[in-house]
Amino acid sequence: MVLASAAVATAWVASSAPKPVPRIRAGLVRQGEFGSRLRVFARAGDYKLESPHLVAVVRKRDGWLVDLFRRRALLPTIEQLGTTTNIDALWQMYPSVRVGKKDFAARASSVAIVQGAIEVDAIAHAPNAKYRALTRYTLAADAPKLIATTRWSVVGGAASGAVQFGDEFKWGNVTYFVEGVQTPRMKYKGRAKWIGRRGAGGDLLLRSLSTQSMWVDYGARIQGFQGAITALHLRAPIAEGGAVEVKRELSFETLPLAPESATPRGTLRARVVDEAGKALPSKVRVDRLGRKSAVFGDDGGIAGADRFAWTGNGVLDILLEPGRYVLLFTAGIEREAVQKTVDIRANQTASLDIALPHVVSTPGWISADLHLHQAPSVDADIGLAERVISIAAEGVELAVATDHYVVTDLTPTVRWLTNRGLLTRPLSTIAGCEVSTLGHRYGHFNVFPLTQARNVSYWNTTPTQLFADARKKSPGGVLQVNHPRWDPAIGYFSYYGKSDKTADFMRAGYDPNYDALEVYNGDDARDLKKVKEVLADWMHLLSAGRRYVATGSSDSHKLAFLDPGLPRTYIRHGGASADVDDVRASHKSVIAALKAGRAFVTSGPILDVQVNGKGPGETVATGGRAPVRVQVRAPSWVDVRAVEVFVGGKRVAYQNVPRSKNVLRLDKTFNVNVPSNSYVIVTAQGERGLPNASREATQPFAFSNPIWLKP
Repeated sequence: MVLASAAVATAWVASSAPKPVPRIRAGLVRQGEFGSRLRVFARAGDYKLESPHLVAVVRKRDGWLVDLFRRRALLPTIEQLGTTTNIDALWQMYPSVRVGKKDFAARASSVAIVQGAIEVDAIAHAPNAKYRALTRYTLAADAPKLIATTRWSVVGGAASGAVQFGDEFKWGNVTYFVEGVQTPRMKYKGRAKWIGRRGAGGDLLLRSLSTQSMWVDYGARIQGFQGAITALHLRAPIAEGGAVEVKRELSFETLPLAPESATPRGTLRARVVDEAGKALPSKVRVDRLGRKSAVFGDDGGIAGADRFAWTGNGVLDILLEPGRYVLLFTAGIEREAVQKTVDIRANQTASLDIALPHVVSTPGWISADLHLHQAPSVDADIGLAERVISIAAEGVELAVATDHYVVTDLTPTVRWLTNRGLLTRPLSTIAGCEVSTLGHRYGHFNVFPLTQARNVSYWNTTPTQLFADARKKSPGGVLQVNHPRWDPAIGYFSYYGKSDKTADFMRAGYDPNYDALEVYNGDDARDLKKVKEVLADWMHLLSAGRRYVATGSSDSHKLAFLDPGLPRTYIRHGGASADVDDVRASHKSVIAALKAGRAFVTSGPILDVQVNGKGPGETVATGGRAPVRVQVRAPSWVDVRAVEVFVGGKRVAYQNVPRSKNVLRLDKTFNVNVPSNSYVIVTAQGERGLPNASREATQPFAFSNPIWLKP
């Protein structure tokens, strides 16, 4: 009995003794330490903090916080990421000072581990003063929180009046919630106690600990692409020899939002098949009669985002509020569409059977989207499975994954979905990367195929260095210039000053040694003037003897807003006698055909252009006059109203196309003069917007690659 009592007493003492506080560890990142975790910027030698809840990484070269992720797997709090758990929760965050209306980033002069914390000594260079930002990053031991404290002082020049001190940061491509505003906004300027987002690792918010509220400032260029956030925590002058301190925290916690009302819902159940009754990957547009706003949230999953839902196996089960809805079912631009009106009643199911017949046959041509983003990209919060299903639902046959900074391979995801019956049509995939230049920023470039172990260098390179590395890492592959006329930091032609009238570039350092030019980017689809500007650029280059193949790609970053396959590039790989065989074409033959220019680009009309039986990418002797035969086909829901023929970059023929629901819209031969070596290109355009596009005003547009003409 005595021994028993002693044992109980010992156990009680042990259980009541204070538990040791979990230790916060600081150290350096080791090579390959984070394995398969998605979109991690950390490199060996960067600085890390670890708690029982979080890992944070501060980049050595500039002192920016670039990684923040949970120690254990937690489901994201947006449907678009699906079950993706091995993913970083932060793009980047760094201190900044605002002088007037301009922000100046603080960049590190040194980074060190000090007493279990990471300390960054950085300088922000403003016009009349240099501001020192001494920042200390720590982790909470008992909660998933990071605390940042910055001591600001003037170390050169003289501060003029009160300036504002804060942070600039990015959280992937998700909508932002601000304290006091229940519905997320694309743009916001005003006071708030916190700003947050739903997504990877759970809800995450930034809160000022120095003041009651902070000034929050952000804006989005277009819907679906959230911009950087500026959070200003303190407005104050700094006296000579003085300093101010700013303290804030990043905290994984449920966003303090009012609960959403639990409106009773009904179910839309649809089964979508092809002309043979086989399950068909497809997409449905959902509009509620009498309501202009989108039915679903921007960050929803395949069961509903914006106005759309997607299926990889023809099965759609969608929860909707009671009401009358107009539905448009599509499965790509080779198939007919079906429109239905349905009444949804609370706690009831409305069932539909939909058949989408294949009406435009293209054997020997594989439809490809050569520019696609998913969760490995820091600006694409969409899971790999959700991405694959959205691609298949648009009837795309070849998907090239081109995430920023990393090589992504969609093949395992396609296999996983197929084995579980969630994808019922084959999809060919190629691993690649959008090489997005940093440090010295002058453009974005697609390179494919690539292996995950051999990516192209993108930091502080020149075009010549980047192109040489791309050829080394992807021998025989494709090197493509993306969106060349965008902002100079990401637009190659803009940066190097291409002339609007000629093939000349005004800035030294331009390298012409690439294969393909993304003439039609999905973001430009909302304004065909932008597409035609690059189309003219391309013709200038062709006329100057540069034989680049023109491509069109969606550049999709989410489920909605830049739909996969809008536009797409059709590549004549040859060898297939039926459409079902195109997806089985070897990557080698497809890439060879693409680099040879045997392709056309479209967001709707299907082009067939020939001169004496020769097509795009081929050369034909004409005897001084060329019969250019043009066929344009499209399903009934794609509008085609005009065809143009260009020889040597100049328009030589224009043809109105009568509005029709027939598949064949035009079959005509244009006889054109060929006084010297030249080329012919054909375009086709519609007036009415594509009804299945996330941007309703998107006009159908297509153009061929050149057929080379000899007199």
